[in-house]
Amino acid sequence: MNIFKPPLSFLFLKHAFLSFREKKSPLRVMHNFFLRDLIIKGSTLDLGAGKNASYMKFMQIKESSIKTVDFFNESEIKMDLEKELNLKNHKYDTIILFNTLEHINNYKFLISQIYATLKQNGKFEIFVPFLIGYHPDPNDVFRPTHKYLMNILKENGFVGETHLIGAGPFMTSFQILHRYLKFSLIKLFFFIIVITLDKLAGVFSKDYWTYYCGTHISATKK
Repeated sequence: MNIFKPPLSFLFLKHAFLSFREKKSPLRVMHNFFLRDLIIKGSTLDLGAGKNASYMKFMQIKESSIKTVDFFNESEIKMDLEKELNLKNHKYDTIILFNTLEHINNYKFLISQIYATLKQNGKFEIFVPFLIGYHPDPNDVFRPTHKYLMNILKENGFVGETHLIGAGPFMTSFQILHRYLKFSLIKLFFFIIVITLDKLAGVFSKDYWTYYCGTHISATKK
């Protein structure tokens, strides 16, 4: 298990300020910055996303061709993710599932369908929020811990690496409270403070990471 620790660098703080101006949450700010190192290759499906998903501009996607799949948003392929994915005749190199699994009632079936749709050794990038507010889109079903999410993947034949995003009691609190701050500079000011406090918490507490905003797992079909 890895803990993503956002750097207090000029690049990150600029990214955070611009993201707050676009009304992104602290969790989105951190996850999008984390995605800068993620390389997406080959034929790719982005499940549960519309054509203009903001995280696409952060990933390295030059070596891939991506199709979006969703039932509610405008996408290239319209498909209900609660049902069978009729895509097995075309195997994919990579499948992306961000901020979607928590909205799926039949989530174990969806994971099994993703496994069947991937090529052997295909990549599955999944992100699921954890300590955030209720957000129906159109439904909000569950919040898996990082352990349970990895167990679901292992049960379906995946191996993977876990990354906790937004770890620390101060960051998880800020994720809830940030919406009450109206100006981007004020959000950035408190963002710097909570990152610093969580870095200190990591020095004095061994379990500070048990509070976290979300889980990203990079998995491989075996």
